[in-house]
Order: sequence, then C-alpha cells, then structure tokens
Amino acid sequence: MRKMMACMLGAALCFSMAGAETGVSSAEKASPLFGRMIWNRGWEFRLEDEPGKSGWQTVHLPHTFSLPYFMSDSFYTGFGSYRKKLVMPEEWQGKKVFLDCGAAFQVAEVKVNGKTAGRHEGGYTAFRSDLTPFLKPGENWVEVRVDNRWSPRIAPRAGEHTFSGGLYRNVHLHVCSPVYLPAHGVWVQTPEVTAARGKVRILTEVKNDTGTVRKVTVRHTVRDEQSGCVVLRGEKGAELGAGEDSRVQADLPPLASPRLWSPAAPNMYRVTTELLDEKGKVLDRAENPLGFRTLELTADQGMLINGKPVYLQGANVHQDHAGWGDAVTDAGARRDVRLMKNAGFNFIRGSHYPHSQAFLDACDREGMCMLNEGIFWGMGGFKEHDRYWNCDAYPAEKKDRIAFEESCMRQVREMVLQFRNHPSIVIWSISNEPFFTRHAPEARALCNRLITLVKELDPTRPVCAGGGQRGNFDKLGDMAALNGDGSHVKTPGRPSMVTEYGSVSCRRPGAYAPGWGDMKKDKEAGIRYPWRVGEAVWCGFDHGSIWPSGGRMGIVDYFRIPKRAWYWYRNALRNIPPPEWPVEGTPAQVKLSADKKVISPADGTDDVHVTVKVADAAGRQISNAVPVTLTVVSGPGEFPTGKSITFTPGTDIDLIDGCAAIEFRSYYAGKTVIRASSPGLKGDSLQIVCRNAPAYVAGRSAETRERPYKRFSAKERDIQLARYGRPESGEKANLAVLRPCSASSGFQETMKASDGDDVSAWHPSVEDKAPWWQLDMEFEFRLDRVEVKAAGSWKGPAPSVQVSRDGNSWKDIKAVLRKDGTELTAMCPEGTGARYVRIRLSPGQGIAEVAVWPADAS
Repeated sequence: MRKMMACMLGAALCFSMAGAETGVSSAEKASPLFGRMIWNRGWEFRLEDEPGKSGWQTVHLPHTFSLPYFMSDSFYTGFGSYRKKLVMPEEWQGKKVFLDCGAAFQVAEVKVNGKTAGRHEGGYTAFRSDLTPFLKPGENWVEVRVDNRWSPRIAPRAGEHTFSGGLYRNVHLHVCSPVYLPAHGVWVQTPEVTAARGKVRILTEVKNDTGTVRKVTVRHTVRDEQSGCVVLRGEKGAELGAGEDSRVQADLPPLASPRLWSPAAPNMYRVTTELLDEKGKVLDRAENPLGFRTLELTADQGMLINGKPVYLQGANVHQDHAGWGDAVTDAGARRDVRLMKNAGFNFIRGSHYPHSQAFLDACDREGMCMLNEGIFWGMGGFKEHDRYWNCDAYPAEKKDRIAFEESCMRQVREMVLQFRNHPSIVIWSISNEPFFTRHAPEARALCNRLITLVKELDPTRPVCAGGGQRGNFDKLGDMAALNGDGSHVKTPGRPSMVTEYGSVSCRRPGAYAPGWGDMKKDKEAGIRYPWRVGEAVWCGFDHGSIWPSGGRMGIVDYFRIPKRAWYWYRNALRNIPPPEWPVEGTPAQVKLSADKKVISPADGTDDVHVTVKVADAAGRQISNAVPVTLTVVSGPGEFPTGKSITFTPGTDIDLIDGCAAIEFRSYYAGKTVIRASSPGLKGDSLQIVCRNAPAYVAGRSAETRERPYKRFSAKERDIQLARYGRPESGEKANLAVLRPCSASSGFQETMKASDGDDVSAWHPSVEDKAPWWQLDMEFEFRLDRVEVKAAGSWKGPAPSVQVSRDGNSWKDIKAVLRKDGTELTAMCPEGTGARYVRIRLSPGQGIAEVAVWPADAS
C-alpha cells in the first residue's frame, strides 16, 4: 500500500509538472512566462548571395540550405539567414531569455534587432545565445546568419559526407530567472552501481547574473521513466555572490535495487533539477537522463556492462535523410535507431560527429550502445591544397594550426558536456582517420590533447582515436579503433574494435549478404579474438557524400527502406527469416501506408514515414518500376519538395524494386489526406492526423512553398561563394596515398607501397610464388593512369595491372615498363571506372610506391 501511494504521488507530481511544462512551453501561447519552448515554426529565410531571388520566404525548422536534397555530391556553400519575430510580453521583464540552437552548420551569428547577441563556430554541437540585453518590450526580430563555407581553421577540414548549411536541428527559447542553470550544466554521476543499490551524485552549475547575493536551493527529483514513480529526492542549498558562478554537489540517498541499464534491458530514469529561491519559487529547471550501469573495457573479454561481457555489433550512421538532408526530425532520429536495433544490432558509431539529443535519447531507450565521436576527420585521396573538404586532415599552413586545434578542443569539450549523462554512450572517440595528413606528428599530438581533455571532462568512459589503423594512431587512448584493413591488425593485450568493415556500394535491393569486406576470412573461419570489443559495418544508411559513388554503402537506403543486407543481419542476429522478395508482374495499383497515422506535436519534432508500393490486381507487391506521385489533397503538411513529390525510376528520387518512401511532416494541426497516383494504375489515399499545433485554415495559414527538385550544380551559378569546388587549377590527388591495401603475403608492410614515400617498400615473402598487391580506394573513380615504382629494379617478367569495380571481376590494363625496370605505367582507356587496383608480380618483386591518378580533378 505504501509503495502504491508513493507511485500515485509520483504520478500526480508528474502530471502537474507536465501540465506546467505544456503551459509554459507552447510556442503559440500569447505570453509564455517561464521554461523551455520549441521555436521551430514560422521562420523567414533567404540565401544571401542570390540576387535574382526576391526577399524572404517562410520556412520551418529543422531546415537546410540544400532543401530538397537527394545525395548530390555538390551543394550550396555561402551565407543563409533566418529571422523570426519575437513579441516580448510584459511578464518577461526581469527574466533571462535565451535562444538554444541544437546545431547550425557551421558558423552562426545571432542578432537581435540588428545587434550581435552571440556567435558559434562548429557544425554539430548545440549552443546558447543570451538575447536579454537586446530585447525591448513589444516586437523584436531575432536573426541567425549561418555560414557553411569551408575554413582551414574549423574542424572538420575533411570528410566524405556533405556539409550543407542551415539551422538543421531544433531551436528553443528558454525563459528563466537571472539566477539560473547554464546550458548543459547538470552532471549526473553514478559513483556506485550494483544490483543491490545505486548511488547518485549530481553536480549542478548555477549562475547569478544579478547584482546582489542570492540564496538558492538546488532540488533534484528522480523518476523511473517506465512507471513515472518518484524514486529519489534530494536537495542542496547554496549562496551565490553577485555575478558569481558556483557548482553545487548533491549526493542523493542510495536507491535500493535499481533497475540496471543494458542493451537487453534499457531501463531509464529521469532527473528533474529545479533551482528555487528562498521562498521556494522555481527560478529555472532542467531535465537529464539517468541510467544505472557499469562499464569496463578489457583486453580478454571485450566490453563488460554490469560485469557481463557484451560484444558490440552494429553500424556506422550518418544523420541525413532523403529529401530533408541533415534537417531531420526527432522522430526520424528515433526511426534510425529503431531500424538498427531491429536488425539485431546493439551498437552504433556516430559517424563522424556528435549526433542530436533526440538520437542519443533514442539510443538510451532502445538499448543501443553508442560510440560518440568528435570531428577531427580525415579522408583518403586528400589533396595537398587547403581549400575544400577533400584536403589534409591537419592544416598544411602553420598560420592555421592554433585556431584549428582550438576548434577541435572546443567542439570536443561541447560534445562531452552535452552528452555525458547518456548511459548509451559507452565509448568516446575524438577522430576518424586522422592519419590522412602529411603532418602526422602534429596530428598525433593533437589527438593526445583531445584524449586528455575528454578524460578530464568524463573519467568514467574509455576514449579512442577512431579509425587509427595507420601511423600508430591506434596506440592512442584506451582502445585501438580500426577501420577497413585495420581488421587484420592483431592487438593481444590491448582492447580493439573494428570500427568500420564492409563498404559494399549498391542500390537497393542489393545482395542478401553481410558484406564482410576485410573481415571475410576471420568470419568464414569463425574467429573472434578475445581482445576484440566489437565491429561496425560501414554503414547503416545511404548518405550524401562529396564523392559521387561514396554514399550508397548502407544496409538501408537513403529513403529508409532496408536493403537485403539488412534482412541478412536480422536473420543472423534475431532468427527472423527474410520476406519473399517481390518479382516482376503486371502493375494494377499503388498502395499507400505509413509507420503511424498521427503527427504530434506538429512542430518539426515529429513526422511519419510514408511508403508506396506497386502491386498487381491481387494486391501483391511486385518489383516493377513505375512513376508515382504523392500529393497532399487537403490539410496541412509537406514533403521535402512541397505539397507533392514524384518518384521516377532511374532518377535521384527513385522507385526501386516496386517500392519508394519519404518522410512527411506538418507544422499545423488538422487532418491531412495524401493521394498516391500513377498513370494507368488504381491509386490509393491515406489520412494523417496532425495535433498539438495551431489549427490549419486553408487560405489563411502559411502555405507550403513548392520546392521542385533540381540537382545542385556549381557550374550553373555565377556566384563565387555558392560553389562546392573541385579545384579549377585541375589539380589531381594521388588516390592511393594511405588507402586500405592488402597483399598475398607480407601484410605488415603492405601500406609501405602507398604511404607517399618512395624509400619504404613492400616485399612479398620468399615463399610467395604468385605475389600480388591490392589497393582499395574505398569509392569508385574514373581513372587516368596507374604508376608503379619498383623496390630497386624488377627482374624477370614485368608486373601486370588490373582494375575492378567490385573486387571480384577484374580488367587488365595495358602497362609499359621503363627500360631500366624501375617503373611501370598503365594508361587507362577513357571511361575506366574502378574502386580496386591490383598489381600482379613475379616472385621476389617488390613495390616502392603506387600512384593512382583520376581522369578529372575529382
């Protein structure tokens, strides 16, 4: 009875607070008095360097410069401005008013009534701007000017993703007292966790912006997220001098028999922190996740969670979605995590930047272990210039190095402070493949600084340098994190993880196979090394990429439809057989469905995933490709292209294997009817109910602007800023430098043939009677020539050169050997496309260096 009463009281408290939150958080309420309120709806936007465009247009957040975006390798770079009217109610006098942005890529300047209120550099972490000094009673204008131009001094300098600008995560207003809780200033710790009891220690930053001494109380309430019951309470008083910051520590009473968090049982608690004045009035409030679990990284059992070995198996995940690009809703983030969980995975590597709070919340609740990664990012095929995202990971120019290192340090600091309360994060990473640089000693020193910083901010988790399979970067931190051919590296006595394997590029449906890549031999032999912590396929989802062929390596496509590889993993890990694959038939109708029928709240945080399938007269899905148009017949809401979207086979907005899908969102309440149609076929319709938003009134509510899709082309724009550039000088990169490689023997030396150094060399073993050396460029390129330098001079028959798109079918390329036997050149016929290059040699022949040159400057 006593326990029941406690739950009833806790539920009542939850209800009253939820009501209060709803009351103060509605973005549409005339006079929101206090708290955190979503501010996504009804912004105005313009690209600043489009002189032919007229003024501002209405948009809603999350938003990207590239809307609509469908995996183009080029994208607009330059300035885009967002503005929104803010009418300040009288009740806000004497309050603090903050603008909280989830992220903006990559430099954001916040202005109020034309005056600068804040500036933030870095495209993946949240930031807060204090609007208070610049607000006046009545009407105000808040503007956020976003700049996504590449900078040699801002991380990341390089990466295989795309880098579209925009306010692409949620924006909130936060109204509170001038004595308040700074953003991300509550650190929830669990210094002791057992099955019998859990201790909670909470460190809370408090700031006094007044001119007087203030006495406050920091009160914490812990609820079981499943039941809503209050399980712990605690508070601590403090006195703050005028203008003073303070950290208040509260040790809560131990919780008996806490429900532990693990991938199999992701039990979550919620901590509400309230700041009260001497009279008990709430001055500010914050909420944070809490999970009771222990972590231990071992060299013989892998990762121990709550003392039990857990092998981490999962995928790398980029954040962008079809049409919407990086501007993904919270529901879209949850959908991604759930798709990976449903495949049987228990692990996600957040590639290669901090993901959204919604994504981490979903990992917490789904039991998805997370490697959260910083933004010191390199990529193969980098160019020596310092102009674009395909350059050296570390600055070539000394004048840029201090600022770049500060950028890395600042963004990693922000990442840890913003996410360290999430139990799903089991490993921090500070980089991805930082060895792609001609300044490796400086890059290693920076990695060490970043690792030290993370350990200072959060000593409870292991830290690694992601993708460290070259240049001894795998020796840094607590774990070797190895991509691609790094899976061959043996690390007895040291924990290691294969942070990327596979990289099979295909359009849906693809092969019903795992795509093990460099792990194939170990998998076929049933080998799992005791020091191996886990493995992550590259990658979970198709994504945008600056390399034209680089984005289709997901086991789920860009539109969030699983490929057959996803079904392979689900069968292998969860024992769920794949469905019957559709075959060609006679199209008679199109069928429309959605993952749910309600969008709530309709404010840019929720959406529905709409799927259309081609069917025969009996209603069976068939694989025929036909054009299909989805149209909003009535009611609110929008596709990334506006009120309609057309799927056309063979285009960027494709219908493949008889199926297509897209996410649909709304910013107004009402009933929406979506119609699917295809020439000569029976159509279908679907109703979506949109709730918790201003009512949509046809002819009065702001109508969605049509955004017909056209693949971005820098060449069509006579604007210097609006250009993702391939260097106009025609400069080309050696595609072989530091790329993954393998060989018939002598694996430990294979990389010496592609390290950019003619002195070092790869030699096959003496026993190797048919030696070969193979390069994986990771993406497909059009090739001009392959140059191979001998280790000394070759005796006997000249080596031969082969290229392949898939690593299975090989094409011979005619090669010419210099008379002195020291160098071989193979000129590729026009139009030769390849991802792999193989050099076949005679016994005893070694390679000093291989250079692969593209047919153009890409």
